[in-house]
Amino acid sequence: MSDDELDQRIREAVLGEPIDVAPLEHSIRQRISRPRRLRWAPAAAASVALALAAGLSYRSFFHPPAPPICIAAAEDHEREIVNGESRPWLSDLASINLLAEKQGVPASAIADLGTMGYRLERARLCFLKRQIFLHLVYTKDGNEYSVYLRRPGGETSFGKSARGTENLAYFETARLTAVFVSHAPGADALAFARAGATLL
Repeated sequence: MSDDELDQRIREAVLGEPIDVAPLEHSIRQRISRPRRLRWAPAAAASVALALAAGLSYRSFFHPPAPPICIAAAEDHEREIVNGESRPWLSDLASINLLAEKQGVPASAIADLGTMGYRLERARLCFLKRQIFLHLVYTKDGNEYSVYLRRPGGETSFGKSARGTENLAYFETARLTAVFVSHAPGADALAFARAGATLL
C-alpha cells in the first residue's frame, strides 16, 4: 500500500466517524444567552466611580481646604478649650480691653461681638503660625466659641465674607483678621462669624 492510499484510508476513517457536537453547541448557546446585565456591570461600576470622582473634585474645587492659620486655631481651641489645658486667662473686661488695644484690636470689636447674644468669658494672647492673636472665648447656649483676632497682614489673607464650616469660619476686614472655632454639635461658628463680619 502506497503512502497516498494510506492517507486516503485514514482520512475516510476519521471523516466517517460520527462526532457528537451537541455538548459543544449547548455550551455555546448558554454563553450567548447569559443575562446582558453582567456585561454592563463593569461599565456601570466605572460610571459610578467617575461620578464620585467628579463630585469630590467639585467639592475640593469649590470648598478649598481651610488655611493653615485656621487649622492652627482649631488645634489651639482643642487644647485650651476642649481639653482644658492650664493657661493664664484674663477675665476682667478692662484688662481684656487693654490687652486688645495693645495688639491693635479695637476694644469696640470685643463689645460688638457681645451684642449678638454671645457672652465674653475670658481672653489671652496666643501664637498661631508665628503670629500673635488675641484669643477670646465666648459662650452661648452652653457652647464655647474661640474667636481669634489680630490686625490684618502677615501670612493670612481670607477675603471679606465669612467662609468655612459649622465648626470653623474665618474672614478679614480692613480692621481685623478673624477666625471663629467651636466644637460642640449644634454650635455654629460660621453663623457667629457671618454676624461678626457685619459688625467688625
